[in-house]
Amino acid sequence: MSTLVYMKMLEQTPAKYDRGMRLLTLGCVDKIKETIASSWIGEGDEVLEIGCGTGSLARKMTDRGASVTGIDVSEPMLLAAREAAPGAEFIHMTATEIERLGSSRFNRIVATLSLSELSESEVDYVLKNSAGLLTDNGLLIIADEVRPKNPAQRIAAFMVRFPLAAVTFLLTQTTTRALVRLEERLGKAGFRVRDSGHYLMGTLALFIAEKKK
Repeated sequence: MSTLVYMKMLEQTPAKYDRGMRLLTLGCVDKIKETIASSWIGEGDEVLEIGCGTGSLARKMTDRGASVTGIDVSEPMLLAAREAAPGAEFIHMTATEIERLGSSRFNRIVATLSLSELSESEVDYVLKNSAGLLTDNGLLIIADEVRPKNPAQRIAAFMVRFPLAAVTFLLTQTTTRALVRLEERLGKAGFRVRDSGHYLMGTLALFIAEKKK
């Protein structure tokens, strides 16, 4: 499914999106968002959230005292986000337009389950431009679906995830696509992984990356 078709479907269903992502990740997405806000976001941080969705993470980050700019391609999502996090700024923009936001502007860039909605070339483009948007000591924080490295783990994960993804799509018309070789691609974009965590048999990962010196 193309990104355009996928996003057009989501534009009408902000509430379904949240339910779908919770179902697809067995609730792990909420725990990861809490971890991001509590462990990696603090007062005074300048944060860009790529694919802010309904604003649930933006609200957690503004509650921590951060200044948050959220972007999303869906106007209904942005309307929901503005209600959820009135202290944040939200812009109608695609992930591949972030270069318009300037350079060295943010010390945190966050993307949760949004890169997996992009094509492979779009993911690489966003990673490259994120490096330019970050300050020298800034962090890129990504939580998304990934393909497990271990073949046995990959087969077991597929057997669990496939029916879950099918049910999620039937109920909510939402899904995502696993990212491949994300750590390697971060390196090529100018980042070094500082910390990481894996969930759901390695199919969901949290990467904290910093710019290479």
